[in-house]
Amino acid sequence: MKRLPRVLLALPLALGLALALFGVWQAQQSPVVARYTVPIIGLGAPLRIVQLSDSHAGFDMPAARLRRVVAQINARRPDIVVLTGDYISGYGWTDAETRGALAPFAGLRARFGAFAILGNHDGVEQTRRGFAGTGITFLRDAGVDAGPIHLIGSDDISGPLNPVEKTRRLIRAAPGDRPVVVLAHESDFFQWLVPPAQLLIAGHSHGGQILLPFLPQPGSETYQGRHLRGLYREPGQSMIVSSGLGTSILPMRIGVPPEIVEIMLVPAYSAGRNSGTDR
Repeated sequence: MKRLPRVLLALPLALGLALALFGVWQAQQSPVVARYTVPIIGLGAPLRIVQLSDSHAGFDMPAARLRRVVAQINARRPDIVVLTGDYISGYGWTDAETRGALAPFAGLRARFGAFAILGNHDGVEQTRRGFAGTGITFLRDAGVDAGPIHLIGSDDISGPLNPVEKTRRLIRAAPGDRPVVVLAHESDFFQWLVPPAQLLIAGHSHGGQILLPFLPQPGSETYQGRHLRGLYREPGQSMIVSSGLGTSILPMRIGVPPEIVEIMLVPAYSAGRNSGTDR
């Protein structure tokens, strides 16, 4: 049996290396803006929410890069900014490391404020202390009025204390004079959302992070795997899942660029034929 030429043996390695380098390059690009329009019952005027998820501070997400992203968010002139978790990479960061990861967010500017929840990588008390003094409201199993809407921040579903029932109670107890929007790190919460909540904003999935053509996506059979990125609708409720900014495990993205999300909430009667997604 003849040996294959060396060039043929080296070709898969070269292609793999080129793909990895492309993935590292794509992960470092400035985030694209994913735009969605969601009609909301009871809203009096359009409201612009900008979401950033899964920043994952680390060697490939330095503070200088996060400050540039904050400036990009501010340029959207948001009414509200929401941060949906995973501010660090790995686990067990110290208070000082967590403060450094969160410090760039102090530059966020929004008419009705900026709000943050936990991700599965974030330590509860380290994150709480890290956001102190930044001007950002940290929501963990709590609700707050934010201009014309009521925001509820869920705890991380994968944490030791399952927050589902507590968050459902907060939704039911929300004041009736404002539409209710829920922030949760994982999209799984959408299957347990109850009225009067009309919108869930989530992250965590990274949009799959690495999507290769003709290859199945790991976990595609799970609820999260079926809700990786974009706008999803059920009767009376909508969910937006961001593919986020940073990376986890591998410092690369393929087919899923970093993104920030701009959500235009509009009064339900004026949604018209343009409601949906505009990338």
